[in-house]
Amino acid sequence: MIFHVAGVTVNPIVIIIWMMFVGFVFSTIGAAGGILAGVGHITIFGMKKANVIKPMNQILTLVSPVISTPLYLREKRLVIPAAVTLGLGGIIGALIGSWLSHTYLPDMKSYQPLFGLITFVIAGRMWYELTPRFRDKQQVVKKATKAFESKVKELKAAGKLNEIKEIGVNFSEMGINNTFSFAGETFRYNAFAPFLAGMFVAIISAALGVGGGFLLVPFLSSMLGFPMFIVAGTSTMSILISSLTSIGNYLRMGSHLDFAMIGFELIGILIGSYLGPTLSKYIKGVYLKAFLAVVLTYIGIGYVFGPLILHTVGIKII
Repeated sequence: MIFHVAGVTVNPIVIIIWMMFVGFVFSTIGAAGGILAGVGHITIFGMKKANVIKPMNQILTLVSPVISTPLYLREKRLVIPAAVTLGLGGIIGALIGSWLSHTYLPDMKSYQPLFGLITFVIAGRMWYELTPRFRDKQQVVKKATKAFESKVKELKAAGKLNEIKEIGVNFSEMGINNTFSFAGETFRYNAFAPFLAGMFVAIISAALGVGGGFLLVPFLSSMLGFPMFIVAGTSTMSILISSLTSIGNYLRMGSHLDFAMIGFELIGILIGSYLGPTLSKYIKGVYLKAFLAVVLTYIGIGYVFGPLILHTVGIKII
């Protein structure tokens, strides 16, 4: 099938299968969705229009935020002031990043190596998450998360969901230094920090056409000290804001979306996102993460050093 805007001829089945893989990985691991979507556009489908690839990547990274943000809001697992501040910084960053990329990274020759570098960053994060130290830490986080979700389920079953206010996010002080409580604990953060972080992350994610969660999650958990219960919801809402801004600016500057291709891609992502939680019980997460780390490392090498390797030893990586 010919996709005129994307400038490629691809079997729709190939598109659906790859995006099923993307949705499966993202719903299982919670990362690398934009990167894998980009790999599909660049390598699997053979797209050559960099300024079409970027907004199409980000369209696909919106699937999870659109679905999950209302759920996090309902369960009070989202620090709204921090998410809004991240989003405000993200609006500025997305406008800057998309303009810089559209102007200075207009073709695959300039865009692909930088996309490869960010792929290396994601791969490095994956390798780190395979270390015993990180995995031990995650066991504690998962146990606490399960306890919180069990409490929410218990309140729902008893018809007392309004009592979630006692354990969910509650704000007690607003201003430059914000204070909120969650599950009986008090947390404080400076409002300028998420604004600056949101702007920085959005510049990178908008320029490369990715979501930015791989940077926001470590910032919220490690730098601001937010508990992991509320990190996902807070980062998801800000990604929604910055990605919409970035996509809109790309379109304003003349980029186009191939809606026919996006339609097939969304079918694959939705199927993969459904299969992920269903099939993940049969696949150890550490194995999937190790496989993904290897794949992303290989892709990063190919995108960054591929031409040099081909010229030097005559071997084509990707």
